[in-house]
Order: sequence, then C-alpha cells, then structure tokens
Amino acid sequence: MSDVEPVEAPLSPMHRRIGDALYVGMLHPWMTRGLVGLIVAIHVYVGVRMWLAHKVDVVGLFLGQRDLATLDAVGAMRGLRVSGGEYWRLVSCILLHGSGMHILLNAIALFALGRLCESVYGPVRLLFLFLVSGICGSVLSWAGSVGASGGIFGLMGAAIVFGFRFQKELPPMAGELFRKRLLPYVGLNLFIGLMVPFIDNLGHVGGLIGGSVLGLLLRNRVIPRKEGTLAGTIATGVIGGGLLLVGLLGVFGVLR
Repeated sequence: MSDVEPVEAPLSPMHRRIGDALYVGMLHPWMTRGLVGLIVAIHVYVGVRMWLAHKVDVVGLFLGQRDLATLDAVGAMRGLRVSGGEYWRLVSCILLHGSGMHILLNAIALFALGRLCESVYGPVRLLFLFLVSGICGSVLSWAGSVGASGGIFGLMGAAIVFGFRFQKELPPMAGELFRKRLLPYVGLNLFIGLMVPFIDNLGHVGGLIGGSVLGLLLRNRVIPRKEGTLAGTIATGVIGGGLLLVGLLGVFGVLR
C-alpha cells in the first residue's frame, strides 16, 4: 500500500491576483534600489572626508572604520545634541554607517526586505515606512548610534504584521513567507544584538515597534479595497520626502 501525497487546492482568483501583484511588484523595486544606492553613496562620501583628512587610505575610504569625530560631524545620533535642537540627527543617523561590514550587511538586508515591502506598500509608502521606523529606532536609542538597522527592522515588522493582518486574503505560500519565515530572523537578530556589545539593540527594537504599528495603519497596493486614496499617498510621499531631505541636509552640513 503506497502513500498518497496530498494535492493542494487550486488558488482562488483572488489569491492568484494578489500573488501576481506581489510578484510584479518585486520585479522593479526602484525606491529600494535608490535607498540602497543612497546609503552606499553616503558611506563613500564619509570615507572621502576621512581620506582628505588623512585618516584612512584608499582602501579604508570604502572599507575602513568611520571615526566618531567624523560621524558626529555628519549627523550621528546624539541625544544631548538632539535635545539642544539638532532634531535632524534623528534622520541623518539612519543614512550613516560605521564600517564597510556595517554598510554591506545593512545594504543586503535593506534590498531584501525593501523589495518585499515595496511590492506590498509601493515606493512612496516604503520610503515613509523606512524613515519613520528608523526615527523610532533613533528615539529609543537616545544615547547615540548610526545605521539603517532601525528602519530595516521596521520593514520586517511591517511585513510580518501585513502577513497576519491579511492572512485570509494572501495566497498560502505568500502567507507563510510573511507570517512564519520572517519571525525567526527577528528573534535571531535581537539575540545577536544582546550577545554583541556594540550592536544597538534598542534601535532595533524601536524600529521593529514603529514598523509594526505602521503595518497596522498603512494601506497597501495588493489587497483589494485596501489601496488607500490618492490624497493619502500624496501626504505620505510629502512626509517621507521631507524627512529624507532633512536627513540629507544634515549629512551634508546645510543644517549646522
């Protein structure tokens, strides 16, 4: 007597439409690519500043550790300075990284999660989600930090919440991805943050909380009747674009 493998039920028309929308959305994630390119370019810019100051050689320009004085000058998170009025640091610190390994790991994670979230929320909401989550991480990590990790954890939180929020509407495989496959990465990264002293786990937790809350509130572009209004999309874009502009002006010294 041989075992009979269970046959999966065919996808419903709604599941097929949503699955196709997610797939198509991941093909050309232009906002995700732009954000990855931007944080890499800013990392090189900080390296050039250090190279001109004879703090690193040509290799260090790309891969070397960024010193605290230079990071402070270009917008690292410093709670006392924010309290003194330099609120732009809440955003600028998201765009900065401390070393070549730091930027490499965050760029890979941002591309993977950004691509996924951009397929769900679209480019405008992705930018808003990434930056607001990053600011939540900056606020919780008040003493000082740099890096896109808070924003990345926010993307992870929003994706997981989306999976649970629309578990009936999502195709089974997509639902598994959003609900179950991402959760172990959250736990693993938070555990690593507890074990490694120089990792800013408070920033991770702040971003995760911020992104999860936004995941409950934001409209998306794949679930029928949950797309949101044009006015809402414009407002989200204006806020996200404004925050990005503030961060860039801070990095390049215009606001100091």
